[in-house]
Amino acid sequence: MVTKLTVFYNKRTGSIKELCGGEQDMEWFGEEAQDYELILDYLIVDFDQYIIENFKQLQVIDGSLKIIDNVIPEKYT
Repeated sequence: MVTKLTVFYNKRTGSIKELCGGEQDMEWFGEEAQDYELILDYLIVDFDQYIIENFKQLQVIDGSLKIIDNVIPEKYT
């Protein structure tokens, strides 16, 4: 059973770019890890289905996942 979730996010904006089950690091990106380290960082959190289903409504702010205010569904943007 997966108990952790790794959230890869843009260092500058905090926007979530990739999710994967378990505890991962930048080696998740293989040969491109060094390149991705320039723009991405990661956060390991307890597994939560809500995060998986709503990651576009979340952002990493000061090292924590936060819900983005004023989220507009994609079909209306």
